[in-house]
Amino acid sequence: MSSSEMVDALAAGGALDTVDSVALQQLIAAVVREYAKRADSPGGYFPIVPSSTITATDAMIACTALLKSVNIAVFELGLWQSWAGGIPQEVPA
Repeated sequence: MSSSEMVDALAAGGALDTVDSVALQQLIAAVVREYAKRADSPGGYFPIVPSSTITATDAMIACTALLKSVNIAVFELGLWQSWAGGIPQEVPA
């Protein structure tokens, strides 16, 4: 079973509902660190998810929780993005 198939099976089967909050926090932290590492490598940026797999509300709730957990305001995020040259809007060719 591929990684993608495994994740799809977990999500579709409702198995994620049984993961306790602490384990979910650990999973999210590990995924965020791995994504940041890959995205920060040369040519490594890629969208987190296809736009049709989560709602805008899902994205805002998750982003708000991530920023809150590291005590960063939206203003600081915008400032960092302006210093870093922004985030690519597409996968580089």
